[in-house]
Amino acid sequence: MITRRDLLLGTGAFALGSLFAPAFSFANEKKNIPICLQLYSIGGISNDPAKRFAELAAMGYKGVEYAGFGRSAKELRKFQDDAGLFCTGSHTGRGQIENLEELKKTIEFHAELGAKFIICPGMGNDGIDGWKRAAENFSKAAEEAKKAGMYVGYHAHQPDFNVIDKENGLSSWEIFADNSCDLVQLQIDLGHCVNKGADPYKLIAKYPGRTKTIHIKESDNKIVGEGRVDWKKAIELCQTVGGTETYTIEYEGPMDRMTAVKLDLEGFVKEGA
Repeated sequence: MITRRDLLLGTGAFALGSLFAPAFSFANEKKNIPICLQLYSIGGISNDPAKRFAELAAMGYKGVEYAGFGRSAKELRKFQDDAGLFCTGSHTGRGQIENLEELKKTIEFHAELGAKFIICPGMGNDGIDGWKRAAENFSKAAEEAKKAGMYVGYHAHQPDFNVIDKENGLSSWEIFADNSCDLVQLQIDLGHCVNKGADPYKLIAKYPGRTKTIHIKESDNKIVGEGRVDWKKAIELCQTVGGTETYTIEYEGPMDRMTAVKLDLEGFVKEGA
């Protein structure tokens, strides 16, 4: 089965000191972080975006993250506004970030959507040197995006947590993070990270302020709260060291997707979001 990651890697077709804050501080200074949905979870925006967006808003979602557009930014912005939703950003092919001219077009498109985050969901297996080059390219892109009040970043999949620098015990995720500037966002996917056996809480804490956007996914294709993710710990980290500005739910399991994203939202709220 061709996945979103395969499509983006292949063609760019979807272009255009402490770990935790004190408990008292967390309880009294908790941020109201909006919860969005990665539209890939429900197969994109569908043939009736107005209806679909209204359904998401009725569930309690505040915003959306795109994985492909299919319509003009002006059209999409109207659907968002009519439903009372905002756009947190998108998953966008690597070429639309690393190529400066393409990035400028991408920034313009996102500006019309009112979006802030341009996130690459797949980098390929380029080895240590390749990840360092990508980090350099994304750092340059981040400086360009900053001019428009936006961020570029990278989204985690399970292979990104493989240790490829055996000498230093570093995964490709860490190599990319260590060699990119602090503006580059690290959109960790909690489900992917836990499923791989990596420690998402340690990785969020290791890179303070670089988790402004995060994917809320339960382990093992389950509904939030029914798997192995420690949601209390994850939420506290997002609220403190992560600098999180939006939570983005993504579901990729076997359940009916509209049912699942409703249950995921309800489960995440119960966990303290």
